[in-house]
Amino acid sequence: MNTYMISYDIHGEKTDRKKVEESIKSMGSWCKYLTTTFLVGTEMSLQEVEATAIQHLEGNDEMIICKVEKPICGYLSKSEWKWIESNL
Repeated sequence: MNTYMISYDIHGEKTDRKKVEESIKSMGSWCKYLTTTFLVGTEMSLQEVEATAIQHLEGNDEMIICKVEKPICGYLSKSEWKWIESNL
């Protein structure tokens, strides 16, 4: 399994945030730990994740996708760290 961080900003007036998030969540196990940032555990490749995640973006919207591996650190809730420990 691969774990990816997906972070996005929506600038387009017609972009549907709900559809963007549904496409991200559809890829596998996920944790939304910041307003527009997810961790996703999936069997998909980086290219497959990108194709799925960007399908509802438009114009000036932005997204970055990074593969996540241990070690990882930060300031998150216990439940978020539990998800990370289970998926990395």
